[in-house]
Amino acid sequence: MSKVQKNQDAKDTDVVNSDDDQKNIEKSQEDLESKVEIKAEDESEREEKKDESEIEEQVVLTKEDIVDLKKKAEERDSFLDKLLRTRAEYSNYQKRMRKEHETIAQFAIQDLVLDLFPELDNFERAIKLADSSKDIDKFVEGIKLIEDQLFKVLGKYGVKAIETVGKSFDPNLHEAVLEEDNDKLPHHTIIEELQRGFILKERVIRPSKVKVSKRTVEEEVSDKESDDIKNDNSLTS
Repeated sequence: MSKVQKNQDAKDTDVVNSDDDQKNIEKSQEDLESKVEIKAEDESEREEKKDESEIEEQVVLTKEDIVDLKKKAEERDSFLDKLLRTRAEYSNYQKRMRKEHETIAQFAIQDLVLDLFPELDNFERAIKLADSSKDIDKFVEGIKLIEDQLFKVLGKYGVKAIETVGKSFDPNLHEAVLEEDNDKLPHHTIIEELQRGFILKERVIRPSKVKVSKRTVEEEVSDKESDDIKNDNSLTS
């Protein structure tokens, strides 16, 4: 055998040995990985069994625990029942209050109406008297008396008439229906009441309809100048 042939055989032998070594290494790695996986699975199973065991230990209840749980359940049911009863009672209370308020609103003027009945009786008597009597002055006097009584009844409930004649016009209290030229009174002074107005406890429930005085701009300026002259004279005197 030649020297070249020997060298070639040696190289082939080395290659074969190298392949065998590589296979052995790979097999060792696979065996190691398999062992690691088996160990991990074993540990996982042990952990699961341990957890199950702990859960079973926790679930185990004594007779005292069971009695205590039953007692708490009964207390819960009792509180829930009280809550439902309270809610129902409150709902009934609201309905009752609404009904009472509606009743009060419907009969709020009952006392006023009862107080007006005697004055209606007086009107009936006055009308009968007018039919049988020719004394007009006495009849008018009776009507005025009834009017006074009516205003007393209204005053009892906080109703009063709005002042008008001689007062300055107030749009919050009065409604100007007519104007009349008048150079003797200040502008928009009420000179006649056409319909009486009323206040109920500081609230206007019907404004007065009135006639007011009217002055031209020239008259207003003239009066102002006269007032200024009077003031100057009073200062110099």
